[in-house]
Amino acid sequence: MYRDDPLEQEQELRDVAGDDAVDVLIAARRELEDDPVEAALDALRVLQGWVDDDAAGAWFTSSQRRLDGQTPIEALAEGATDDVLDAARRWAAAQG
Repeated sequence: MYRDDPLEQEQELRDVAGDDAVDVLIAARRELEDDPVEAALDALRVLQGWVDDDAAGAWFTSSQRRLDGQTPIEALAEGATDDVLDAARRWAAAQG
């Protein structure tokens, strides 16, 4: 996916999910084929259609049943992009 301003979007993710969470994703970049920061931004866009940024930030750092008890950040750092995006869509839909 094309990103207009990666630094601005990364800062938005930091504002929502927190610096520590984004640092984990950046560190995982070296080990993964898909960029976990971009995947987190995709999940954020899904969530922003349904909840405010505070709820989205809490979702990223809370363990999720659909992710076998991992947080979305942990799952993304392990490369579970599709699982996280699916969990984001399902959780967002349940909020509506």
